[in-house]
Amino acid sequence: MWTMNMAVLHLPVYTVLLVGYVQAGVADGDVTPRLTFSYNAKERTAKRFSASGVVNFTTLHLSNEDKTLYVGAREILFALNLTDISEVTLHRNFTWETPDRKREECSFKGKDLQKDCFNYIKIFLRVNNTHLYVCGTYAFSPTCAYIKTDNFSLVKSDSGEVVTEDGRSRCPFNPEYKSTAIIADGELYAGTVSNFQGNEPIIYKSLSQGTSLKTENSLNWLQDPAFVGSAYIQESLPKGNEVGDDDKIYFFFSEVGKEFDFFDNTLVSRIARVCKGDLGGERVLQKKWTTFLKAQLLCSLPDDGFPFNIIQDMFVLTPSPEDWKNTVFYGVFTSQWYKGASGSSAVCSFTMDQVVEAFNGRYREVNRETQQWYTYNHPVPEPRPGMCITNEARKQDIPSSLRMPDKVLNFVKDHFLMDSVIRSSPLLLKRNAHYTQIAVHRVQTGSKVYHVLFVGTDDGRLHKAININGKMHIIEEMVLFRNSQPVLNIELDTEKGQLYISSFSELVEVPIANCTNYQSCGECVLSRDPYCAWDGSQCVDIRQTPPNKAWQQSIVEADTATNL
Repeated sequence: MWTMNMAVLHLPVYTVLLVGYVQAGVADGDVTPRLTFSYNAKERTAKRFSASGVVNFTTLHLSNEDKTLYVGAREILFALNLTDISEVTLHRNFTWETPDRKREECSFKGKDLQKDCFNYIKIFLRVNNTHLYVCGTYAFSPTCAYIKTDNFSLVKSDSGEVVTEDGRSRCPFNPEYKSTAIIADGELYAGTVSNFQGNEPIIYKSLSQGTSLKTENSLNWLQDPAFVGSAYIQESLPKGNEVGDDDKIYFFFSEVGKEFDFFDNTLVSRIARVCKGDLGGERVLQKKWTTFLKAQLLCSLPDDGFPFNIIQDMFVLTPSPEDWKNTVFYGVFTSQWYKGASGSSAVCSFTMDQVVEAFNGRYREVNRETQQWYTYNHPVPEPRPGMCITNEARKQDIPSSLRMPDKVLNFVKDHFLMDSVIRSSPLLLKRNAHYTQIAVHRVQTGSKVYHVLFVGTDDGRLHKAININGKMHIIEEMVLFRNSQPVLNIELDTEKGQLYISSFSELVEVPIANCTNYQSCGECVLSRDPYCAWDGSQCVDIRQTPPNKAWQQSIVEADTATNL
């Protein structure tokens, strides 16, 4: 069943959010969903997938190339046909179990045999048209392998043994550790830990025949990070542009903010980046990143001393590869302090312009004796430390990082933290809710563009929301699972218009639009759902219906007399 909340919330708006742009309206109060659908409500259809004895559906990879959703769980992998994820006969799977000897070793080292000493799949990515790459914790002995997509099986040697690789620095040892990985042009970029104890965090590049690169542990570039995501952005495009910049890999995480000394273990959210073409240094920073820089992401209400300082997830919305400058970063944040202890969450957004400005700004440096951080106000060497190789560097006969002057690399070793804070006020503030995951869809209706937010909670609900002129509207709330459990992952299929949402025990497929639920013109228009319009006789999904000037839709005013 579903219920409608008729309460009208008057929320103060601090900044106007223009349609299609992001910076950043604030809703300093709770937002109530307009509609709430209970579990398995007939008005909100969903398809479900689960398997007996299978748990921890933690890793999803959507592949439109072969119309398959790849799913990694504990000791088993699935290839689900997107035609119908609930139809078992359409699916393929195989187990990748941990050998008994590995489980015994894991237990001998003090780990819980019934909890820790299994193979939890943490990485499931496409390498090329024929193979996938998969890594699992393998009873605290991380291991990786390749999968052939044609028969969905692990690649084996001539003797019939599964061909495996050491997963250290790619995959975490501990299944509870937050990590991230992405493949760009055949290279794996991972944010994880590189040792059994879990106290050596690393951002690592590997997989191809090129030089592996990593962060420098001895310089404390990372401080106990919890990685939540990564993104590949092709900033070299369009080809032939005058800057000649390199593509970049971005990482998102929370960590201990050593630049703050007024609290012990103050956590901060970060965005870090490295350049795809980084080859390390020739003498300084050999086999280490020469382009690693990081900056703080701050999601907070104006004049509020308690920010939402812990990032839980990040969705990177890029209109197209060549339009990367209009990328928007949507993050879900919670707070480590008392104000956030009740379960409040916030969604904040950051523009690419903000990110570029921060990384082009001043650096911070630390006094090694006092461990105090300061703004660095002195001249910096050229080319600018931490920057990718551009046409300007090439003019100085620096075609790669291997030719970068030692003075530049020595500078970036100690000046990896940017001084500027990338700030945003919450687009969506929800009290008594703990958001865990987010996906965002860019929707065009007529001449206007809207960003629709799909946000999952730690008790298994999904919120579908939209920001209209700085005021947030939760179009609907859906209870996803029979029993309360966190949303672990959300995959958005923009082609099919579906969401794939995973939890500990099952996977749910939910259509992004639910227009047929609105039975009258008033219900359809007042929903403010950008997917829906009234065609004179019924509420239709505008993505699946030929355009019609008679369509009635009014996202901003909710006026039933307005045509699209």
